[in-house]
Amino acid sequence: MKRFDIEPRLSGKVHLGSDKRESLILAGRLAERGNVEDLYFDASDNFVVLEVGKRGSGKSYGMGSLLECFATQPGSKIGVHADPRAVVLLDPLDIHWTAIYPLTPDGPEAMRKQHAVFQKWGNGLELEPIDARVFMPAGHRWETDPPEFIDFQLPVSSLDAGDWSLLLRTDLMTETRGRLIDEAYRKVTELGWIDDSGTDRDPIDGYGIEDLIECIDRDPDIVAFYASETRRSVVQPLRSFARMPLFSSPSGTALTEFARVGTLSILCLGRLTDDLRTVLTTVIVRKLKADRMHASQLRRRLALKTDDAAMTAQLTTELEKHVPRTILAIDEAQILMPAQGGSTARQALDSFVLEGRNFGLSLWLATQRPKGAVSEKAASQIDTFIVHRLSVADDITAVCGLLQNARPAKVRLSNRELDLPELIRSLDVGQAIFSSAVSDVHRFVVADVRPRNVAHGGEAF
Repeated sequence: MKRFDIEPRLSGKVHLGSDKRESLILAGRLAERGNVEDLYFDASDNFVVLEVGKRGSGKSYGMGSLLECFATQPGSKIGVHADPRAVVLLDPLDIHWTAIYPLTPDGPEAMRKQHAVFQKWGNGLELEPIDARVFMPAGHRWETDPPEFIDFQLPVSSLDAGDWSLLLRTDLMTETRGRLIDEAYRKVTELGWIDDSGTDRDPIDGYGIEDLIECIDRDPDIVAFYASETRRSVVQPLRSFARMPLFSSPSGTALTEFARVGTLSILCLGRLTDDLRTVLTTVIVRKLKADRMHASQLRRRLALKTDDAAMTAQLTTELEKHVPRTILAIDEAQILMPAQGGSTARQALDSFVLEGRNFGLSLWLATQRPKGAVSEKAASQIDTFIVHRLSVADDITAVCGLLQNARPAKVRLSNRELDLPELIRSLDVGQAIFSSAVSDVHRFVVADVRPRNVAHGGEAF
């Protein structure tokens, strides 16, 4: 790989992200003349990372390499954590599921090639076990899928009226079908209703699709106000969803099963329609934030107030029912979070970015389009950028305006001086610029990303 002559030169190892040294991952090693020491990402604080790069730049590989450092065993050389986290990775292209396969020198050519890349790294790096699990949306397995895949069920009771309007392809405000699903949802979950036999129906927290259908079919006000064709146009697709395994449980897959300490949990989304992917992403983002809001409140009380033994035990037991500090990672974020429009997914992600760190949540986004990963108002919350090779001028311009620390005085390659756009275009596959608001050096650095311990399903380097 290339070695860049960068001034002022640096000496020794480099740490970025935080200065607490309570959670360190080995990100790679510097690709600079005069210094090829290790580069560490300090993940002690809750963080927001944006990783960008064109297709084939090593962006997704690099993301997987760094995230696996949070799923290591005690004594690891690549990840040491005083307070281990869970990692939830949303994968819209289904390329990360191969993380269940440890690298080996035997087997198919692609596996041997990735193992050889790891071996070439040297520096005493040894293969380590990675705790990775793969979830597949229920009903979307193929016969050829590995038996290790775990079914994931959507928590139906977490869907709000906006989610249903997206799935039914209607608008809550301007279309009759949208107003119908909104009214039925509010009656079932908030207001209660009286059925055609005069029986009072109380609001339901853990509602299911059948509850919506029954309300639409048996609420006298709804039946009187909405035409039968309108009601049928909503009920029929709801019945179709109810028959899908993905929607078969009001509570769905438990968050504590999905987000586990020291585990990389990968949810494959590539087999879902665009609408289903968006809704599933929205629900996961919302539920993680809501659950951690409760958990962080409990942790604050346990940390700051002295209660009697019985109350302390009760609070501790309640805390164990919630998810731990969690890193939500989204690959190809431009697919799940479109840059334009006020979609529910966009709104949920913006809220996560702006508020999540208060509740022990971190976010790691990877995208081909720097301007499309998060909204402008949330971009200010990003504290670490990892920039792989880009070629489109607009993307490079966007990145240049977002870097967190100073630029070097000079960058040379083969005795030719490079400006920042030329440096970004010159990066080899598997190289990246690392820039963070907190660093023990004053400028950004260029580094080779550490090779993975497990197999990567995309183009590896």
